[in-house]
Amino acid sequence: MVRSASRILMLALLLVPLGAVQAAAQEDARQSFSGRLASLSHFLVESGELALSRGQEESVRAFAETVTENQRRFVAELKEALVEEGVDPAADLGEQDRNALHALETAIPNQFDNAYFSAQAIALESMIQLMKDYGETGPEGSLKTFATNHIGGTRTLYLRAQDLSVP
Repeated sequence: MVRSASRILMLALLLVPLGAVQAAAQEDARQSFSGRLASLSHFLVESGELALSRGQEESVRAFAETVTENQRRFVAELKEALVEEGVDPAADLGEQDRNALHALETAIPNQFDNAYFSAQAIALESMIQLMKDYGETGPEGSLKTFATNHIGGTRTLYLRAQDLSVP
């Protein structure tokens, strides 16, 4: 009896660190997902504001306004999910998104519109894949629910960006 009790205690002591490792891995997944998603959303807003001033076609400015409004709501809901999960939101653009924004800022005026739609399609496609992956493999909770609930609206914007871009 004493021997089996000591085995149970030993097993319990071995499993405690395993639980801590799993919790840390879930926290890393949440932070990584939310950081990349916030960066992409920030890029969409910043590039949309740029398109409102630099876009030559009305379709560019209209799409930019739609995306900017959509992403502001998206970010507000993301922040709510982050608070519920206890995750600190990333506040800045990632390097990849910063470079894409810089490319738009320096685009030749007559090429801006197409560059904008192409950049939007790439960013939106990345968001869709990121949310899909997190929805399938991320830890249960508010962020996972957020991800699965926002794939459809993001896909709609992606399809519009593709339709509006010139091949």
